[in-house]
Amino acid sequence: MPNEKKGIKMKTKVFMIMAAAALVMAGCSNDENEVADNRNSEIRLSSGVSVQTRAFDGMDTQLPDGRTVAVYVDKTGGTPQLYGNNVLTADGNGSFTGGTTMYFPEDKSAVDIYAFHTNGTLGEAFPTTAVTHVVEADQSGETNYLKSDLLYSVSKNNAVSKTAIPLTFYHMLVKVQVAIKAGAGTPNLDGATVSIMGTQLKADFTPDKSKDMATGSDRAGMIAVTAADNAAADIKLSAAVTTGTDFTSAVYNDAVIVPQTVAQGTKFIKVKLSNGSELFHKLAAGTTFESGKKYQYQITVNLTELTVTSTVVNWDSVNPVSGGAEME
Repeated sequence: MPNEKKGIKMKTKVFMIMAAAALVMAGCSNDENEVADNRNSEIRLSSGVSVQTRAFDGMDTQLPDGRTVAVYVDKTGGTPQLYGNNVLTADGNGSFTGGTTMYFPEDKSAVDIYAFHTNGTLGEAFPTTAVTHVVEADQSGETNYLKSDLLYSVSKNNAVSKTAIPLTFYHMLVKVQVAIKAGAGTPNLDGATVSIMGTQLKADFTPDKSKDMATGSDRAGMIAVTAADNAAADIKLSAAVTTGTDFTSAVYNDAVIVPQTVAQGTKFIKVKLSNGSELFHKLAAGTTFESGKKYQYQITVNLTELTVTSTVVNWDSVNPVSGGAEME
C-alpha cells in the first residue's frame, strides 16, 4: 500500500426516475493497461443520483458540497465486511474526501459496496434492522431539504480496478413540488407561505442486500412509515412565485415526504397570504405517495379559492388530474 493514501474519489449521478449519465473519474496511474497490484489497489468511487428541475436542484444532479455518505464494503459473497460506516464528504463536483482510505482484499477478490445518505443512526456493522429517517418540518431552506432526502446506492461484484467504481444513488422517499401564481382578483403573493399538510415525517428504512435496486418495487419494499410517535404534521416549503399567465416557466417549491397513503378529504396544501387568509387544497381521493416518484402541483391562487392541477412523474407518468380548494 502507498505511503501516501489517496482519498477515495466519487462522483454522483442523479435520476428523475433516477436516470442520468455517470461521471467516471480517471485512475491515478498513467498506464491504464497495467494490472493493479497491492500497491495500487485502492477502491476509488464515483457516484450518481436519480434527475429533474426544481428549486433546490443540488441533490438531483450531484451530491452537493458538504453532504456526507456512509459507505460499507463487503468482500463479494457477503463476508467478511471490509469497511463499515466510512463517512465520506461530497465536494459538489462528483468526488469525495475524508474517511478511511479503502483497498481491495489482498487476494484480489471483488467487492460489494453500499452507500447511504441519511440522517438516521448507523453503526459500524451494516444495518440489518430498520434505520429511522426523519424529514424536516421546515424545508423552506435548502439545507433542511437536502437533510430530508434519503438516498441509497448498491454496487456489487466490483473487480480490482484502477478506475473509479460508479455508484448510482436512488431517492428512497417522495418529492412534492408546488408552484403558485396569482389568479383572479390578483391576490398579493408577496410574503405568502406554502405548506404541505397531513403527512407523517418518519420512515423506517430496512436495507436488503438481496434486492434489485433497479426495480422500483424492490426499493419501495425497504421503506415503511414509522409506526410509533409519528403524528401527521405540516411541512413548510419555500414560497417562490411563478410569473406569467401560465405555468410554462413554473418555479417550484420543493419538499421531501415519506411514502404513505393520505386519506380523501385531507387538507394537503395550504397557501397562507400575508393578510392572514388561508386557502387549502383537499385531496379529492385517497392518494398513495410512492417511493421514488415526484408529485407536482400547479396552483393558481384566486382571492377566494385555489385552482390546482396535479401530475406524477418519476423522480412514472400519470395523466394530470384537476382539483380545487376553497377559503376557510
